[in-house]
Amino acid sequence: MKNSTCILILVLLWGITFGQKSDIGLLTQKDRDLFKQIENESNPTIMHELVTKLVLLSDDKAPIPQLEEAKYLFDLSLKKKDSYSECVSLSMYGQGCRITGNFTKALHYHQKAIELSKQLNDKSLMGFVLNQSAHIYKDREENSKAISIYKQSSYYANLGTNSYFKFYPLMNLGFVYLNANKPDSALYFATKSVNMLEEILINTDPENRMIMERSLGVYSLSNLASAYSRMNDKPNADKYYTSAASIVDKYKGVKTRYFQFYYFSLAQHYMRFNLIDSSLYAAKMAIECVINTPVEYLSSKPAKMLSDYYERINADSTVKYLKIYLKGNEVMNSTRVTQQLQIMTVEEDQRNEEIKRAEKAFKDKIFFYLLLGVLMLVLLIALYMYRASRERIKINHELQRQKNEVETTLAELKSTQSQLIQAEKMASLGELTAGIAHEIQNPLNFVNNFSEVSVELVGELNEELAAGNWQLAAEIADDVKQNLEKILHHGKRADAIVKGMLQHSRTSSGQKEPTDINALADEYLRLAYHGLRAKDNSFNATMKTDFDETIGTINIIPQDIGRVILNLITNAFYAVTEKKEQLSRDLKDWNIYQPTVSITTKRTKNKVEVFIKDNGNGIPNKLLEKIFQPFFTTKPTGQGTGLGLSMSYDIVKAHGGNLTVVTTEGEQTQFTICLPDV
Repeated sequence: MKNSTCILILVLLWGITFGQKSDIGLLTQKDRDLFKQIENESNPTIMHELVTKLVLLSDDKAPIPQLEEAKYLFDLSLKKKDSYSECVSLSMYGQGCRITGNFTKALHYHQKAIELSKQLNDKSLMGFVLNQSAHIYKDREENSKAISIYKQSSYYANLGTNSYFKFYPLMNLGFVYLNANKPDSALYFATKSVNMLEEILINTDPENRMIMERSLGVYSLSNLASAYSRMNDKPNADKYYTSAASIVDKYKGVKTRYFQFYYFSLAQHYMRFNLIDSSLYAAKMAIECVINTPVEYLSSKPAKMLSDYYERINADSTVKYLKIYLKGNEVMNSTRVTQQLQIMTVEEDQRNEEIKRAEKAFKDKIFFYLLLGVLMLVLLIALYMYRASRERIKINHELQRQKNEVETTLAELKSTQSQLIQAEKMASLGELTAGIAHEIQNPLNFVNNFSEVSVELVGELNEELAAGNWQLAAEIADDVKQNLEKILHHGKRADAIVKGMLQHSRTSSGQKEPTDINALADEYLRLAYHGLRAKDNSFNATMKTDFDETIGTINIIPQDIGRVILNLITNAFYAVTEKKEQLSRDLKDWNIYQPTVSITTKRTKNKVEVFIKDNGNGIPNKLLEKIFQPFFTTKPTGQGTGLGLSMSYDIVKAHGGNLTVVTTEGEQTQFTICLPDV
């Protein structure tokens, strides 16, 4: 008898699926149009966006249309040789099987989808298929397993770009934590999902917004309301149940599992606050939403609730709702399904163990070869040391001769050291050259442009004078005068830049003079930036200044303090550039990191402070006590002499001030120049 029943069901399903006039069976015209778009689209990115739209449209459909969509998408994926679409179709197969209660077959399809998503290494897709597979354990109230998989789903989805796939696991975690009786966690995830859905719906077209509102919107709001209810916060619970009810009322008569979730959650809420009549009504509505549908098994929980209540007062109602409960519970928790799920889980665990064993064997092999390589290296070193010992005797004979040469070389080194320090000073001039060229070009362009215009105006002036137009001639003369004033202004600007360059390049006179420290800092910041841009046009950074205008002028040697500021700014630009390149190589947050260098001046009692700050990688604590030592540098060989900070420290000290550094490794560095205000 049981076999005959199964055969009859299969025949009926075949007739439903293939007995339609359309090749797509139960799909609507809108579905057919969407599939046509997918089939005709040649751009993979746009095609995958259309597939995502298909997922959203199919979310609230009955199982048979979902399976039809999965079949059609699977055939299309093979035809177009598109693994992304194939993966989504497998997940849709699993979803359709799960909704009908066939959890064993659902798990089979979901595992295939997960394996394919890993091969594609598409993070958003991995998040989506993991989310869909976790529904099986959510439905069966295996809460720990469901939570673990949903969290994996959220992790991978957040590495991707698809906002819908980021939303799904948050919404489902809110529901599962309710099942696990952890309302605090449920409230956290339910709140995040409601807020995220509001942002998503803003950018969704009206038709899709309607579908998402009556499914995902009702579900998310019900989860949030239930979390507040379980925390005995009735006002907030009622608030969000009312929001969900406003959506349900818009679609009266629609049978959907999402409305069932809402009504059953509401029934539990009313029962929790002893509103018995309202609770019974909501439980009956929860059954009504899915009765005589492929997801009728979802009626088991509200039926059990009603059966328990009527047990003492109405035997007929108890039997009625107990039958509904047993029918649904049989689908959800039959021994056969449980055993098959356990077998498939064990097989999956065995596959994972085999992978782990293979990985361990591979690592062991790598370790063996590394060890063999180390042994060979040790043998080579030993051979080298043996040969070196034989050479040592010859070397000892050379030591006396070398000693004499070293003494001579030492004297030369002292001379070279002073030359090297001077070279370091001149190297900073080289850092400025391109920046100065950029800065001086602007005033020269103005001078040239206004000169050309003035020549034309003089010609016009002569014509007007010859014609006797004295008023117009006077106006032209005024224009010529204004142009000459602008030429004079920009000429002085170019002259100031050249004088600054000459002042920086010549040896310091050692004489202090009143200097505008704000103007000096601003000048060297711009020159250093444009100098680096000239050498590398991909270089870019944000520059910020905050100058204390009450400082006025202070007595310093401008050439020397200018070198200090230039050196610290150049180091800051180097640090942020290095961090940007590192993040780019590691594929971590490089697209949101903004290199920033800032200069701040501040007057305090009897002193003036200059702060130069960057948001680079900072300086390791173990190197802090060495950075002001001569010839110590963290830059690669050939990119620094190690004299810049040492010279800067000595210059500031010679002015009676201090040069200090505060750093946070991996985040920022700030150098502070403290000068006496005399």
